[in-house]
Amino acid sequence: MILFLTLIYVAFLAILVKLKVVSFHLFWKLSPILWMLMLLVVLFIPMQWGAPSGAVNVYRMVVEIVPNVSGEVIEVNAQGSKPISKGDVLFRLDPQPYQIEVDRLMAAVKEAEQAARMLPAGLAEADASVGQAEAAIVAAKQQAASLESVLVAANASVAKSQAQLELARSENERAQKLLSSNATSKEDAETKERNVELAKASAQAAEASRQQAQLALESTIDGVNTSVIEAQERLKASQAAKQKAELAVSSTIKGENTQVAQLRAQLATAQFNLAQTTVVAPSDGSVIGMTLQPGQRVAAFPVRTWMAFVDSSSAQIAVGIDQNRLRHVKPGQKADVVLELHPGRTFSATVDRIAYITPQGQLQPTGTVAAAPSSSQKTMPFGVVLTLDDAGPDIDIHELPGGATGTAAIYTDSVKATHLIRRVMIRMETFMNYIMPS
Repeated sequence: MILFLTLIYVAFLAILVKLKVVSFHLFWKLSPILWMLMLLVVLFIPMQWGAPSGAVNVYRMVVEIVPNVSGEVIEVNAQGSKPISKGDVLFRLDPQPYQIEVDRLMAAVKEAEQAARMLPAGLAEADASVGQAEAAIVAAKQQAASLESVLVAANASVAKSQAQLELARSENERAQKLLSSNATSKEDAETKERNVELAKASAQAAEASRQQAQLALESTIDGVNTSVIEAQERLKASQAAKQKAELAVSSTIKGENTQVAQLRAQLATAQFNLAQTTVVAPSDGSVIGMTLQPGQRVAAFPVRTWMAFVDSSSAQIAVGIDQNRLRHVKPGQKADVVLELHPGRTFSATVDRIAYITPQGQLQPTGTVAAAPSSSQKTMPFGVVLTLDDAGPDIDIHELPGGATGTAAIYTDSVKATHLIRRVMIRMETFMNYIMPS
């Protein structure tokens, strides 16, 4: 630009010399050099911070498509670089394993609901069992209290049986003597002998009953009859069962049994996983790097991307401004943008925000010590995000392709006299893009 203005000055000076307005002495011969120095000092050096410029790049947000569930791809609907609307199906996973889980949990919910409806009946049964156990304790205590009288009766029964046995033996011996002298019949003797056997059996049964009564009376633990202790243990078990039944009946969340609620939550999770076997577009855009094919197995692993999706509404334009030229740049200032993609066009823009960080100033959370700054490191520009005001009816700002490059100039509130020169320079560049792209 300095050379172009100097050529204009030389042409104007030549006209003045030809018209003999000025005499072509040494001063005027050296004046082009002075003119260039004046332009450099007065305009072009201040223009670096009054109207700074830098390289422009168009950025697009890329969403890494990772399914929420794992499985085998059975269908791929998306096609690379073709427009896709929000909600359109990108690809599908085999839903059968997740459908089986949904069906299983639906059956489990029905079973749990049926069991929950039976809980009050179970509580009533447990309550009745407690009553029966309490009655059994009373009966056991009464029975324990009567064991001594039972033993006395058993001893009397044994004595009576022994007396009957002795009588039967005596009668049998007399019958045998009478039989030997033919004083009685053989049938009568046999009857007497059978009476002895019956008396023996009766005596043995009476002795067994006496021993049983004796054992029952002596069967105690710490002075308490074991039958009473057994009844008390059955009561404790019945009370524990009743308490468990009461807890099961009262265990509810918002009026619903907790077991049913838990299974419903698991069912909701399974239904969500089933729905996630269909992966849809998160917004309007397109898919790039399309390599996914049916039969491939994918996993819900966030560090592995299965498809890259470009959001069509996420175009951002950023210009890199050198650090020594950034001090007067502020949000809201106007700017001009030229893109090699659209030669001959100058787009009006506004400074949206400034990214006050560069890769050199980013500390990663690693286990290594960050390198200390050195004088040999190259200073990196800061990014200034621009918003295009209006690109015209034939260009959709949001459809600008990612990676489009160009130049932008920002018009600060400092050294406004240089703005005109920068505007001319930026428009010269956009027309130069027709024949000499950078």
